[in-house]
Amino acid sequence: MQKYQRRLLISGSLITFSLLLVLPQYLTGGVILGEDFLFHYNRFYDAAMQIKTGNFHYFISTYGFQQSGRIVNALYGPLFAYFQGGLVLLAKTWYNYQMLSRLVLNLIASFSMYALLRTVHIKARVAVTLSCFYLTTFCIQYWTLRQGFTSWGAAFTPLALIPAFKYAETHELNAIKLACCVSLLLQVHVLSTVFLVLTYLPFFGYGLITSPTRKKDILKLVIAISLFLILTLNVWTVLLAVTSSNNLILPFTNKHMYLYSITERSMYWLFTPIPLALIIIALIYISFKFWHNYSPLLKITTGTFFTFLLLSTSLFPWYFITKYKIKMLEIFQFPFRFFVIPTILACVLCGTILSKQLSKHHFRIIYPILCLLVLVGFIQTMLLLNNRYERWLTHNDPIKDESTFVFDTRSTTKIRNSLYSTNLAELLSLVQKKTPDYLPSYHDNKKGNYDLYEYFIIWPSDYFTKTVSKNKLIITWYGDKKEPISVPVIKYDKTSLVLNNKKLTKHQYELSDIGTPVVMQHAGKNRLVVSYNIGSWFNFVLVITLLTWLICLLYLCYNRFKLTKRYMLTPKIKLPH
Repeated sequence: MQKYQRRLLISGSLITFSLLLVLPQYLTGGVILGEDFLFHYNRFYDAAMQIKTGNFHYFISTYGFQQSGRIVNALYGPLFAYFQGGLVLLAKTWYNYQMLSRLVLNLIASFSMYALLRTVHIKARVAVTLSCFYLTTFCIQYWTLRQGFTSWGAAFTPLALIPAFKYAETHELNAIKLACCVSLLLQVHVLSTVFLVLTYLPFFGYGLITSPTRKKDILKLVIAISLFLILTLNVWTVLLAVTSSNNLILPFTNKHMYLYSITERSMYWLFTPIPLALIIIALIYISFKFWHNYSPLLKITTGTFFTFLLLSTSLFPWYFITKYKIKMLEIFQFPFRFFVIPTILACVLCGTILSKQLSKHHFRIIYPILCLLVLVGFIQTMLLLNNRYERWLTHNDPIKDESTFVFDTRSTTKIRNSLYSTNLAELLSLVQKKTPDYLPSYHDNKKGNYDLYEYFIIWPSDYFTKTVSKNKLIITWYGDKKEPISVPVIKYDKTSLVLNNKKLTKHQYELSDIGTPVVMQHAGKNRLVVSYNIGSWFNFVLVITLLTWLICLLYLCYNRFKLTKRYMLTPKIKLPH
């Protein structure tokens, strides 16, 4: 009974801290809108409306992104987008969604970090303290302050690192758990999965070298990789299918990568909160001084920590990578993204030193200092958030005027009110973003795609009526006479266009540089039906993916139930008084 009370206390502590971070937003009614909010809110609105109406279309956007028929969610965390869409429906307003999504993020991140810290045998109270501290770092607050989706990857990454630490320490390897961890992260955030796999390399490399059952372990890894491919069929098959038949516009190449490192313009990653920088400095000093006393696992963890820390700074030659256009590394865009791994490993190293390396006397001195640092971090984060909420409520221009934003109104009152309105589409029509990611590119397009999206999609949309019926996007308009007209919808290779009940062949329309079709309208009402015909094979892929997830989750739940039952049935030995 005492063990369950302890677990309840731990869970209660993590839940309470997660709620405390969201409480100021509830009390003030403030909202923070960063540069990425429109991209992700359009994604989740599209998924939410599909769930609400039952008009599902896995590929093209039929509700979000100006109902333009562009492909986004299918290439960017598809299943997790529907999870976020469910949160949007539960919240009913964007203001409520901000609070709900932040709470869910905090809970996932804190319990994920706690699970990792306990896996590496860190004392429970230290693990709880560091898990709470993790929530105050910019890795997690990135979603709150800028709607950066890296935070969601950062929330799941500690959980996904557990198999690596277990294998490096004890050579314990569960192929199903490993596959589920990596697959889950890929369903959430692709780039975080890349960082995870890079982090795995030293841990699994060391584990394989020292394993007495190397051949069995390699077989288990092959099984895990095979299962991973099945669990993520819906991701990589779609990626291959869409990219093989279309020349997609990829996210922009950052020509000044070195400026977006934690030692240049993005220092806030290092100093949010300030105690994080102090912990990292202390870890650097301790590592150099006591390296010879470190266990192999601690050395691997420290080495990985330093490697990713270096990659997140301008000390790494990011300038030359962009200068010589090394595509393999340009995909990372912002070096500060590497800092997620050092932040997580800093918590692991700090907890390990406190729990294992210190005597009881030193622990009693150092642990209160750690608690004080966490308190300072909490206060700093709360002050930062309150400052942003106050700006939202009092500033004449609550949304930073990004160059990629297109405002339908300059009325701050209208924009503010739309955040509290149950009409979720209102905000997305008042403020729009000309983001060209994943659009098709035609005619060897070298033009400014941001401006092309504004010209061909955003501005003309008001002259057309767009509805959704039977999983298809229907666009109607009235023409004065028979003449060519550009319709604000995106045409990919597999996109089907049916104009006035006649399916168009490729000779019956022309395409702009970003794939908007020019069709021949007739006088009076015109009706264009848009759908995406990927082929019947995808239904099979989706069913296999979902069924495999269900079987794996049932297996993991059954295993957990067996362990719990075994613990309950084990007789407890009472010691004599």
